[in-house]
Amino acid sequence: MHSIHLRPSHDPEQQLIQRVLSTYATEPSWEAERGSGGMNNSTYIVKMNGESYVLRQYETHNDETKIRFEHEVLLALGRSNFAIKVPSPVEITVDGGTKTYLPIQDSTGKLKIAALFRYCTGSNTVWNTPEQLFELGSAAGALSSAMSKLDIVLQPAYPPYYQIQDAYPLCTPNKLLQLCQTPPPELFACEQDMRDLAKVLPGLFEALNGMEQLPHQLVHGDLNASNVLTNEQGRICAILDFEFATWDLRVMELAVPMSDLLTQDQDEKWMWLALEAMIQGFRDNVTIQSNEREAIPQLILLRSLDVVMHFLSRMFEGTDEPAVAVQQIQKFKERVDWMALHEGRLRELLVQAI
Repeated sequence: MHSIHLRPSHDPEQQLIQRVLSTYATEPSWEAERGSGGMNNSTYIVKMNGESYVLRQYETHNDETKIRFEHEVLLALGRSNFAIKVPSPVEITVDGGTKTYLPIQDSTGKLKIAALFRYCTGSNTVWNTPEQLFELGSAAGALSSAMSKLDIVLQPAYPPYYQIQDAYPLCTPNKLLQLCQTPPPELFACEQDMRDLAKVLPGLFEALNGMEQLPHQLVHGDLNASNVLTNEQGRICAILDFEFATWDLRVMELAVPMSDLLTQDQDEKWMWLALEAMIQGFRDNVTIQSNEREAIPQLILLRSLDVVMHFLSRMFEGTDEPAVAVQQIQKFKERVDWMALHEGRLRELLVQAI
């Protein structure tokens, strides 16, 4: 482990970690290394007083309302009988009260929020076989079932996926359509994809009407292969990254990993076997209604559309370079093209498997 605590005392990362950890323990003995993390926060793998933790400094989600809701969900899941591990925030006493996060200034003087989680053992895996996707679907279904029983008093910070007009003030549906019709220079790398998408976006937005009639519950909202860990036997042992947990369509918990599956670099035969396996795994834990089944193709594209609007917003605010948004636009176009060719067969598969 690269010991950040051995860096010079004026090192910004060393100072930040020391300030946070000293709140959790008096004169802690620690080592830390920067983790790969996600695009929405900075993470450090920390060994402190003989125990392993993950220290997270929130970036995109640097909002107490969002973080409080996320942590409330995690604590509730930890008290439930859900068999798969989830991140467990460490509680601290601040100003006479108990919290699971800590506001702190970073090296630039900006106020950020940091939190310490108990370390979940496991590793990210390469998804090579359809059988692995059955397990991912099964884990998604088991999580959906568990979250449907949670009693969370706090109001979620994020709207449902289908209320996408409320989700991204910097990239509204109208602005996205205008961008696709007249791509700006920084997005010229995917100019033709954007012009092609401009033709299908109105129909996709129109298809979201009536989604509020489908069954709703608390969902993870971002469950995919990158947000799970597996043990040495290749079984899923932990589910991570609950930042987007909210009240949404129940079937989004299946549509999200199905959407991400469509850009796997695999042949058609593998893809159909994997889709069937994932659907069957989910179905073993959740009974899907016919109206939910009918909505899945549109929700698969909605997930990808949401990701595009998310990263375009990050580009506009200066968080990411345009190349990140370009990549997501290209993936969205791949999924739109796939659905145009295969929606009929996908609907047949959904009828047979559900």
